[in-house]
Amino acid sequence: MKLRILTYNIEWFNRCFNTDNSMKTDTVSVKKMDAVSNVIKKIKPDILGIIEAPNSSKTTVESAVVKLENFANHYNLSINKGITGFISAGHQEIAVLYNPDKLQINHVPGGKSSSKKNPPFNKDFFYDTDDDKVKEVYKFYRPPLELEVETISSGKKVRIIVVHTKSKGIFSNLDRLHWERESRRNRIKLFAECKWIRNRIEEWLEDNHNVIVMGDINDGPGMDFYEAKYGKSAVEEIIGDVFNYETLLRNFTGRPKWTAKGWKPASARFKDSFTRKYVNVLIDHIFASAGVKVAQGNAFTIWNPYENDDAKLFMKDLKNSSDHFPVSLDIIL
Repeated sequence: MKLRILTYNIEWFNRCFNTDNSMKTDTVSVKKMDAVSNVIKKIKPDILGIIEAPNSSKTTVESAVVKLENFANHYNLSINKGITGFISAGHQEIAVLYNPDKLQINHVPGGKSSSKKNPPFNKDFFYDTDDDKVKEVYKFYRPPLELEVETISSGKKVRIIVVHTKSKGIFSNLDRLHWERESRRNRIKLFAECKWIRNRIEEWLEDNHNVIVMGDINDGPGMDFYEAKYGKSAVEEIIGDVFNYETLLRNFTGRPKWTAKGWKPASARFKDSFTRKYVNVLIDHIFASAGVKVAQGNAFTIWNPYENDDAKLFMKDLKNSSDHFPVSLDIIL
Protein backbone atom coordinates (compact mmCIF):
# COMPACT_ATOMS: atom_id res chain seq x y z
CA MET A 1 0.00 0.00 0.00
CA LYS A 2 1.24 3.46 -0.92
CA LEU A 3 1.10 5.92 1.96
CA ARG A 4 1.86 9.62 2.06
CA ILE A 5 3.46 10.81 5.29
CA LEU A 6 3.42 14.54 5.96
CA THR A 7 5.07 16.67 8.63
CA TYR A 8 3.72 20.17 9.12
CA ASN A 9 4.47 22.87 11.68
CA ILE A 10 1.14 24.73 11.76
CA GLU A 11 2.10 27.99 13.42
CA TRP A 12 0.16 28.53 16.67
CA PHE A 13 -2.68 26.26 15.56
CA ASN A 14 -4.08 26.34 19.10
CA ARG A 15 -5.19 29.95 18.61
CA CYS A 16 -7.97 28.60 16.38
CA PHE A 17 -9.61 26.68 19.26
CA ASN A 18 -11.41 27.41 22.51
CA THR A 19 -10.52 25.74 25.79
CA ASP A 20 -13.71 23.62 25.56
CA ASN A 21 -12.17 22.12 22.35
CA SER A 22 -14.58 23.89 20.01
CA MET A 23 -13.37 25.76 16.95
CA LYS A 24 -13.30 29.55 17.07
CA THR A 25 -15.55 31.40 14.64
CA ASP A 26 -13.80 34.77 14.36
CA THR A 27 -12.59 35.85 10.92
CA VAL A 28 -8.87 35.34 11.61
CA SER A 29 -9.32 31.79 12.96
CA VAL A 30 -11.69 30.70 10.21
CA LYS A 31 -9.33 32.09 7.55
CA LYS A 32 -6.45 30.08 8.98
CA MET A 33 -8.45 26.87 9.40
CA ASP A 34 -9.83 27.17 5.87
CA ALA A 35 -6.28 27.53 4.58
CA VAL A 36 -4.93 24.58 6.59
CA SER A 37 -7.76 22.32 5.45
CA ASN A 38 -7.18 23.34 1.83
CA VAL A 39 -3.48 22.51 2.13
CA ILE A 40 -4.30 19.08 3.56
CA LYS A 41 -6.83 18.38 0.80
CA LYS A 42 -4.31 19.37 -1.88
CA ILE A 43 -1.47 17.21 -0.54
CA LYS A 44 -3.72 14.28 0.54
CA PRO A 45 -1.63 12.75 3.35
CA ASP A 46 -2.56 9.47 5.03
CA ILE A 47 -0.58 10.44 8.13
CA LEU A 48 -0.09 14.06 9.20
CA GLY A 49 2.42 14.82 11.94
CA ILE A 50 1.46 18.21 13.40
CA ILE A 51 3.99 20.41 15.13
CA GLU A 52 2.51 23.27 17.20
CA ALA A 53 -0.66 21.22 17.53
CA PRO A 54 -3.43 22.54 19.83
CA ASN A 55 -3.04 22.46 23.60
CA SER A 56 -3.94 19.61 25.92
CA SER A 57 -4.34 19.79 29.68
CA LYS A 58 -3.86 17.20 32.42
CA THR A 59 -6.40 18.96 34.66
CA THR A 60 -9.17 20.18 32.33
CA VAL A 61 -11.15 18.87 29.35
CA GLU A 62 -8.83 20.65 26.92
CA SER A 63 -7.56 18.04 24.43
CA ALA A 64 -5.43 18.29 21.30
CA VAL A 65 -7.02 15.10 19.97
CA VAL A 66 -10.59 16.35 20.39
CA LYS A 67 -9.73 19.71 18.83
CA LEU A 68 -8.04 18.10 15.83
CA GLU A 69 -10.82 15.58 15.30
CA ASN A 70 -13.40 18.38 15.49
CA PHE A 71 -11.41 20.27 12.88
CA ALA A 72 -11.03 17.21 10.62
CA ASN A 73 -14.71 16.31 10.77
CA HIS A 74 -15.81 19.90 10.18
CA TYR A 75 -13.78 20.03 6.97
CA ASN A 76 -14.60 16.43 5.98
CA LEU A 77 -10.96 15.30 5.95
CA SER A 78 -10.08 11.63 5.39
CA ILE A 79 -7.43 11.95 8.13
CA ASN A 80 -9.96 12.30 10.95
CA LYS A 81 -8.48 10.23 13.79
CA GLY A 82 -6.08 11.92 16.20
CA ILE A 83 -3.40 10.69 18.59
CA THR A 84 -0.91 12.27 21.00
CA GLY A 85 1.66 10.87 23.41
CA PHE A 86 3.17 12.43 26.51
CA ILE A 87 1.61 15.85 27.11
CA SER A 88 3.94 18.86 26.94
CA ALA A 89 4.92 20.92 29.97
CA GLY A 90 3.35 24.05 28.50
CA HIS A 91 1.66 25.25 25.33
CA GLN A 92 1.32 23.32 22.07
CA GLU A 93 1.58 19.59 21.47
CA ILE A 94 2.98 17.11 19.00
CA ALA A 95 0.07 15.22 17.45
CA VAL A 96 -0.92 13.10 14.47
CA LEU A 97 -4.04 12.95 12.34
CA TYR A 98 -4.45 9.82 10.22
CA ASN A 99 -6.85 7.88 8.02
CA PRO A 100 -8.49 5.21 10.22
CA ASP A 101 -9.88 3.40 7.17
CA LYS A 102 -6.31 2.52 6.17
CA LEU A 103 -4.31 2.53 9.38
CA GLN A 104 -4.21 1.57 13.02
CA ILE A 105 -1.81 3.75 15.04
CA ASN A 106 -0.78 3.35 18.67
CA HIS A 107 1.50 5.29 21.02
CA VAL A 108 4.42 2.96 21.84
CA PRO A 109 6.86 4.76 24.16
CA GLY A 110 10.28 3.17 24.26
CA GLY A 111 13.23 3.35 26.62
CA LYS A 112 13.63 2.09 30.16
CA SER A 113 12.73 4.12 33.26
CA SER A 114 15.88 2.90 35.01
CA SER A 115 18.13 4.01 32.13
CA LYS A 116 20.00 7.31 32.10
CA LYS A 117 21.15 6.73 28.50
CA ASN A 118 17.82 5.76 26.95
CA PRO A 119 14.91 6.66 29.27
CA PRO A 120 11.30 7.28 28.18
CA PHE A 121 10.87 10.70 26.60
CA ASN A 122 8.96 12.03 29.63
CA LYS A 123 11.86 11.29 32.00
CA ASP A 124 15.36 12.74 32.53
CA PHE A 125 18.27 12.16 30.14
CA PHE A 126 21.88 12.29 31.35
CA TYR A 127 24.43 13.33 28.73
CA ASP A 128 27.81 15.09 28.69
CA THR A 129 27.37 17.71 25.99
CA ASP A 130 30.48 19.82 26.72
CA ASP A 131 33.15 17.13 27.30
CA ASP A 132 33.82 18.14 30.91
CA LYS A 133 33.33 14.53 32.12
CA VAL A 134 30.13 15.57 33.91
CA LYS A 135 26.75 14.44 32.57
CA GLU A 136 24.14 17.18 32.46
CA VAL A 137 20.44 16.45 32.92
CA TYR A 138 18.02 17.19 30.09
CA LYS A 139 14.24 17.00 29.76
CA PHE A 140 12.04 17.41 26.70
CA TYR A 141 9.69 20.38 26.83
CA ARG A 142 7.61 18.59 24.19
CA PRO A 143 8.32 14.84 24.36
CA PRO A 144 8.62 13.24 20.90
CA LEU A 145 5.60 11.22 19.81
CA GLU A 146 6.48 7.53 19.28
CA LEU A 147 4.06 5.57 17.13
CA GLU A 148 3.54 2.13 15.69
CA VAL A 149 1.74 2.39 12.36
CA GLU A 150 -0.01 -0.72 11.01
CA THR A 151 -1.90 -1.08 7.74
CA ILE A 152 -5.36 -2.57 8.21
CA SER A 153 -5.26 -4.43 4.89
CA SER A 154 -1.92 -6.24 5.30
CA GLY A 155 -0.83 -5.82 8.91
CA LYS A 156 2.54 -4.39 7.86
CA LYS A 157 4.14 -2.03 10.37
CA VAL A 158 6.53 0.88 10.64
CA ARG A 159 7.65 2.93 13.64
CA ILE A 160 7.45 6.74 13.47
CA ILE A 161 8.89 9.37 15.81
CA VAL A 162 7.43 12.88 15.42
CA VAL A 163 9.72 15.51 16.95
CA HIS A 164 9.90 19.21 17.78
CA THR A 165 13.36 19.85 19.16
CA LYS A 166 14.91 22.87 20.84
CA SER A 167 14.90 26.12 18.88
CA LYS A 168 18.23 27.94 18.53
CA GLY A 169 16.46 31.28 18.19
CA ILE A 170 17.18 34.19 20.53
CA PHE A 171 13.90 36.02 21.15
CA SER A 172 14.04 38.16 24.30
CA ASN A 173 15.98 41.41 24.66
CA LEU A 174 17.62 40.10 27.83
CA ASP A 175 18.92 37.01 26.05
CA ARG A 176 20.34 39.21 23.30
CA LEU A 177 22.58 40.80 25.90
CA HIS A 178 24.04 37.33 26.42
CA TRP A 179 23.91 36.18 22.80
CA GLU A 180 27.03 34.02 22.91
CA ARG A 181 26.02 32.24 26.10
CA GLU A 182 22.41 31.64 25.04
CA SER A 183 23.37 30.50 21.53
CA ARG A 184 25.78 27.93 22.93
CA ARG A 185 23.27 26.77 25.54
CA ASN A 186 20.55 26.30 22.93
CA ARG A 187 22.88 24.42 20.60
CA ILE A 188 24.11 21.91 23.19
CA LYS A 189 20.54 21.31 24.43
CA LEU A 190 19.55 20.62 20.82
CA PHE A 191 22.46 18.16 20.54
CA ALA A 192 21.35 16.39 23.72
CA GLU A 193 17.75 16.07 22.54
CA CYS A 194 18.82 14.68 19.17
CA LYS A 195 21.24 12.23 20.80
CA TRP A 196 18.36 11.01 22.96
CA ILE A 197 16.21 10.55 19.85
CA ARG A 198 19.09 8.71 18.17
CA ASN A 199 19.34 6.33 21.11
CA ARG A 200 15.68 5.46 20.66
CA ILE A 201 16.21 4.91 16.94
CA GLU A 202 19.02 2.48 17.67
CA GLU A 203 16.85 0.65 20.21
CA TRP A 204 14.15 0.17 17.60
CA LEU A 205 16.57 -0.81 14.84
CA GLU A 206 18.09 -3.44 17.14
CA ASP A 207 14.55 -4.81 17.60
CA ASN A 208 14.22 -5.04 13.78
CA HIS A 209 11.74 -2.20 13.37
CA ASN A 210 11.75 0.06 10.32
CA VAL A 211 11.93 3.66 11.52
CA ILE A 212 10.87 7.08 10.25
CA VAL A 213 11.72 10.33 12.05
CA MET A 214 9.94 13.50 11.06
CA GLY A 215 9.19 16.96 12.35
CA ASP A 216 10.71 20.34 13.11
CA ILE A 217 14.31 19.70 14.17
CA ASN A 218 15.21 23.40 14.16
CA ASP A 219 18.47 22.59 12.42
CA GLY A 220 19.98 21.54 9.12
CA PRO A 221 23.40 21.11 7.51
CA GLY A 222 25.44 24.31 7.50
CA MET A 223 22.99 26.23 9.66
CA ASP A 224 25.22 28.29 11.97
CA PHE A 225 28.65 28.98 13.50
CA TYR A 226 28.21 26.39 16.24
CA GLU A 227 27.92 23.56 13.76
CA ALA A 228 31.46 24.32 12.59
CA LYS A 229 32.63 24.67 16.19
CA TYR A 230 31.25 21.29 17.23
CA GLY A 231 31.88 19.58 13.90
CA LYS A 232 28.32 18.40 13.30
CA SER A 233 24.70 19.43 13.05
CA ALA A 234 21.84 18.12 15.17
CA VAL A 235 20.42 16.57 12.01
CA GLU A 236 23.54 14.46 11.64
CA GLU A 237 23.17 13.36 15.26
CA ILE A 238 19.78 11.87 14.37
CA ILE A 239 20.88 10.40 11.04
CA GLY A 240 23.60 8.36 12.72
CA ASP A 241 27.22 7.21 12.54
CA VAL A 242 28.87 7.01 9.10
CA PHE A 243 31.06 4.20 10.43
CA ASN A 244 27.93 2.12 11.01
CA TYR A 245 26.23 2.84 7.70
CA GLU A 246 23.62 0.08 7.98
CA THR A 247 21.91 2.02 10.79
CA LEU A 248 22.04 5.41 9.03
CA LEU A 249 18.73 7.11 8.33
CA ARG A 250 18.26 8.32 4.77
CA ASN A 251 17.96 12.05 4.12
CA PHE A 252 16.03 12.72 0.91
CA THR A 253 16.66 16.46 0.72
CA GLY A 254 20.33 16.51 -0.15
CA ARG A 255 22.73 19.15 1.11
CA PRO A 256 21.19 22.63 0.84
CA LYS A 257 22.95 25.48 -0.91
CA TRP A 258 23.47 28.97 0.51
CA THR A 259 21.92 31.71 -1.63
CA ALA A 260 21.32 35.44 -1.29
CA LYS A 261 17.98 34.66 0.40
CA GLY A 262 19.23 31.87 2.66
CA TRP A 263 19.20 28.11 2.23
CA LYS A 264 17.78 26.26 -0.75
CA PRO A 265 15.76 24.10 -0.58
CA ALA A 266 13.91 25.62 2.36
CA SER A 267 11.03 24.44 4.53
CA ALA A 268 10.40 27.75 6.32
CA ARG A 269 11.13 31.46 6.06
CA PHE A 270 11.58 33.85 8.96
CA LYS A 271 12.25 37.54 9.34
CA ASP A 272 15.78 38.05 10.69
CA SER A 273 15.63 39.94 13.99
CA PHE A 274 18.57 42.15 13.01
CA THR A 275 18.21 42.79 9.27
CA ARG A 276 14.38 42.53 9.27
CA LYS A 277 14.64 40.62 6.01
CA TYR A 278 13.25 37.16 5.33
CA VAL A 279 15.72 34.26 5.45
CA ASN A 280 15.00 30.79 4.05
CA VAL A 281 15.88 27.82 6.28
CA LEU A 282 15.70 24.03 6.05
CA ILE A 283 14.61 22.83 9.49
CA ASP A 284 11.66 20.48 8.79
CA HIS A 285 12.73 16.97 7.87
CA ILE A 286 11.69 13.39 7.20
CA PHE A 287 14.31 10.63 7.58
CA ALA A 288 13.84 6.89 7.05
CA SER A 289 15.85 3.78 7.88
CA ALA A 290 17.14 1.50 5.15
CA GLY A 291 14.26 -0.96 5.52
CA VAL A 292 11.57 1.59 4.69
CA LYS A 293 10.47 1.12 1.07
CA VAL A 294 10.14 4.50 -0.62
CA ALA A 295 7.78 4.91 -3.55
CA GLN A 296 9.20 5.40 -7.04
CA GLY A 297 9.34 8.80 -8.72
CA ASN A 298 9.23 12.07 -6.80
CA ALA A 299 8.47 10.48 -3.45
CA PHE A 300 9.90 13.33 -1.34
CA THR A 301 8.49 16.86 -1.54
CA ILE A 302 8.99 20.13 0.27
CA TRP A 303 5.77 22.04 -0.44
CA ASN A 304 7.46 25.42 -0.69
CA PRO A 305 5.53 27.58 -3.19
CA TYR A 306 8.62 29.71 -3.89
CA GLU A 307 10.52 26.64 -5.10
CA ASN A 308 7.89 24.04 -6.05
CA ASP A 309 5.59 24.52 -9.05
CA ASP A 310 2.90 22.20 -7.66
CA ALA A 311 2.83 24.16 -4.39
CA LYS A 312 2.50 27.47 -6.26
CA LEU A 313 -1.05 26.42 -7.16
CA PHE A 314 -2.11 26.90 -3.52
CA MET A 315 0.48 29.47 -2.39
CA LYS A 316 -2.14 31.66 -0.72
CA ASP A 317 -3.34 28.81 1.50
CA LEU A 318 0.23 27.85 2.39
CA LYS A 319 1.07 31.43 3.38
CA ASN A 320 -2.15 31.82 5.38
CA SER A 321 -1.55 28.54 7.22
CA SER A 322 1.94 28.85 8.67
CA ASP A 323 5.46 30.24 8.47
CA HIS A 324 6.60 26.67 7.74
CA PHE A 325 5.88 24.59 4.65
CA PRO A 326 4.75 20.93 4.71
CA VAL A 327 7.21 18.14 3.89
CA SER A 328 5.99 14.78 2.56
CA LEU A 329 7.38 11.32 1.82
CA ASP A 330 5.56 8.55 -0.07
CA ILE A 331 6.31 5.05 1.17
CA ILE A 332 5.13 1.54 0.37
CA LEU A 333 3.91 -0.44 3.36
